[in-house]
Amino acid sequence: MKVRTDFVTNSSSSSFILARKGELTEKQKDIIVQLVVDRMLGERILIPENSEEEIQKVFEEHYIEEDDQKQIRTALKEGKSIYSGWISFEESDYNLANMFTRLWEKLEEADSDHFETIDGSLDY
Repeated sequence: MKVRTDFVTNSSSSSFILARKGELTEKQKDIIVQLVVDRMLGERILIPENSEEEIQKVFEEHYIEEDDQKQIRTALKEGKSIYSGWISFEESDYNLANMFTRLWEKLEEADSDHFETIDGSLDY
């Protein structure tokens, strides 16, 4: 367990220690990008090939407002896929800490010769 010896405010924070050898490898960069895609960019809910019925169903299921529907339709016509997600700010400290530790685990699994978590406990 970590013991704070410095000034403590209302903000929640925790320190960590990592060891890196050189720059990130391509495999490690790919892992970072995949983590961002998986955890921060939402789940694909519509693609340009969806029918009008499928689009309308998603609008209803996701309670998408009329102004957003117009922008989504425009994006679909431009060949873009639509992604949706959510963030729980009530659990954000836990979610953020979990994201950091999962990233470190994945980077260490990918190449432990170049990346090591020395103190990855984010408990405070």
